[in-house]
Formats: sequence, structure tokens, C-alpha cells
Amino acid sequence: MKRGLAIVSVGYFISRVVFYFIGIRFDGLYNLNSYLQFIDPPLLTHDLLASLYYSSFPPLYNLIVGVMLKIFGESPAAFAVLHLFVGWAIGLVLFALLTDLGIGPRLAAAATLLFLIMPPVILYENWMFYTYFETLFFLLAVWSFHRFIQRPRVAWGLLLFANATALALLNARMMFYVFIIVFFLWWAWRRGPRPPRLARTTALSATPLLLVLAVMAKNCWLFGAFTVDPHFGFHMGNGFIYAAWRDPEIRALCRKDYPILLIPPTQFPPAAQLGLDAPALTGVPLLDAPARSTGFANYNSCYYLQVSQMYSSALADFISAHPLFYARFVHRAFANYWEPANEYTYFTEKNRVPLGVYDYLYSAGYPLLLALYVVGAIYSLSAGWARRWAGGAALTLAFALATIAYNMLAIFVTLNENDRYKFTIEPLLWIMVVYALQQILNSAKRPAPSIQPVGGN
Repeated sequence: MKRGLAIVSVGYFISRVVFYFIGIRFDGLYNLNSYLQFIDPPLLTHDLLASLYYSSFPPLYNLIVGVMLKIFGESPAAFAVLHLFVGWAIGLVLFALLTDLGIGPRLAAAATLLFLIMPPVILYENWMFYTYFETLFFLLAVWSFHRFIQRPRVAWGLLLFANATALALLNARMMFYVFIIVFFLWWAWRRGPRPPRLARTTALSATPLLLVLAVMAKNCWLFGAFTVDPHFGFHMGNGFIYAAWRDPEIRALCRKDYPILLIPPTQFPPAAQLGLDAPALTGVPLLDAPARSTGFANYNSCYYLQVSQMYSSALADFISAHPLFYARFVHRAFANYWEPANEYTYFTEKNRVPLGVYDYLYSAGYPLLLALYVVGAIYSLSAGWARRWAGGAALTLAFALATIAYNMLAIFVTLNENDRYKFTIEPLLWIMVVYALQQILNSAKRPAPSIQPVGGN
């Protein structure tokens, strides 16, 4: 185990040195100045806690960025090192989970290193956004789930729910709690007469959920919405508009009956254009200022909360009146979900160009990788079913499959960028491929049954 972790660590850092020499660089801090989720950098630097309190977006990534800005300033090198260690953590947890599932240490180390040098991993590691952290938290959640069912101790349960809390506070992943609780109820039912102790352990483990409830209560008090992220309409509307402009029939329908659904919310629509009155001033710069110091729109302002509510109402009317058109959007979102994650729309060419033919070959060979993902998932499902979900490996793979299914629910509310969401669970898909390969190798190594002679000499 220690040797395998050492091999993964050395291989990981050598690969990063190689990628650095071919021209891979951290994609700077442009996202910090422009992306809608970020609080204005001067506020994060000089007024971090108050800014997090008044922000209506999930707070965790802004907290991470704010601490980094306070310590290192706007240093791309510091953020590059942070992402480098997140990638290392992904490698260590992936290797640990593979070996826990019965994968041989050599195969586990080789599979981990192969995953860590794939182009999507390199690109997301060098791109400033919460996606890479989300990938780590999903992987940690599945690993801590596996450790918890092996030894139902509060420490492992706390780690599981802490990762679920991190996902909720990073990207409003609240429904993940439901999946965890459903699995625990199912597991308690299968364990028979010993669920009370498990129930107590689970209740103690779920204490990180109180932090999410506190953030939701804060948003209810300030913004009248008991949720981690009251910008649901804003997010979904942006993806809807991106898709609608590519469909002449839907575009004509929206122009006639839903004009707001043709105004991209990220293009700073003025209040007069939307028929809104300017919200009353609160005296809090984060809530009042229409723009950040960088010149980009301040999406944390009260005005954009009103805009989000308008998009929510318009989208609800559209979906109820035209469910088949909405189904068309979901179909496209599903297709986008399974596209290569290295071809994400908003990547710049800064790092794809140095990857060159390697990036091209990955995209060209991606259909084969996708087929392996599907085969691995089917194999894991059938193996668990054959064993009646008995044993830690079968139950963990079932939980990983449920996590993948949960992640795919994004296609119903995020009508764009789904290839980015899929990247966050690609380590879980990779685990199933490696697990299937290990079982095939084990079958090949088993000696054929000997044939005993029948009768006398």
C-alpha cells in the first residue's frame, strides 16, 4: 500500500513537470474577475466574512479563494499549487479506493496514473473554477462511504457527510444528502436486527448538515429563499437561452410569448428592458453595486435575485405549456453530458494547444473510452446484483452508480455545460472500468477444474 502510494505520488509529480515543460500553465485569474459566482476580489481580500454572509451564492469556493487572496494576493502560481495538491489528493484517494475494492496494487497504481494524465484532468487542474474541487469531494464521499460500511464509526460517517456538505456549499448539491440517507436506510434494512446502533451513528455523522441549514436560514432571512442558491432561474435560464437560439422553432415561440427567455441573463439586461423597478438600496456594496471593480456585472446584487425570479417564472410557464420542446432541450443536454470533457466550451486554447496531438487523440478515441465506461457500469451493476449486494465492494459500487445517476440529473436543469458536470464523476466511471478488468484477470488466472476419472483402473 505504501509503495503504491509512493509510486502514484512520484509519477504524478513527474507528469506535472513534463506537462509544465511542454507549455501547460495555470489559466490565470481571468475567471475570478468575470465569472458570475465570484465575489469582487477586493471584497474577498479585505472584507471576507461579511462578503460571504451577504453573498447569495454557495459560499465554499469563495471562502477558499478569499483565504488564498488574503495570504498570497492575486498570484496565479499560488492557485496553481493549490490545484496541484487537489490533483494529488484525487490520485491518492483514487488509488486507496481501488485497492479497498480488491484491485491489485500494481493495477491500481497504473490505472490511477493513467487517469491522472488524461487531457481532461490536466485541463481542469489548470483552470480556475470549483469543478476540480467537486471532483475530489465526490470521490472522497464514495471512499468514506466504503470505509463507513466496512467499519460503521462516527469518524468515517462524519467524513462522508462533510463531503456531502462541501458539495452542497460548493455547487448547491443538496439532493446528494437524499441519496446518502436512502442508501443508509436500505443498508440498515439489510442488516436486520442491528439498526439502532447504526441509526445513532448515522445521526451523529449527519451533523455537518447543520452548517448547510444555517446557510439556508441565512439566505431565507436576507433574501426570502430557504435554499443554498436562490439563483436557480438565472442558471437554468442562461442554459435555456443558449439552446433556444440554436432552434428556430423555439426561438420564434419565445419571441412571441416568452421574450425574456431570449435575453441572456449574463449580458446584463437593464431593469427597464425587463420591466423591473430598481431595488431599494441596502447600504451593503455587495448587494447594491451593479458592477464589480473589474467592470463585470455584480451577480450578487439584489437586482439579479429579482432577475432570477423572473426567469424561474417564465421557465415554469414554458415547460408546463410546451413539455415536448423542453424534452428536446433535455435530449440535447443528455448528448452534451456524454461529450469529451476536454472539449468543454469555455476552455481557452491556452492549454489545449500545448497538448496538441495528445488532446486530439483523446477526443478521437473517446468513443472507445465511453464504451468502456458503459461496460464497466453494466458489469458493476450485474456483479452486485449477482451477489445480492452483499459485501463492501458490491455496496460501494452500487453507491457509486447512484452517485453517477444523481449527477446526471443535472441535464434536467442545466441545459448547457453538462460535459463539465460529467467530469466530476469520471473517476467513479474509471473505477468501474478497472474493477471489471480486475475481475476478468482473476477469472483468467483461475485454474480449470480437473476431470476425475470414472470407474476403475
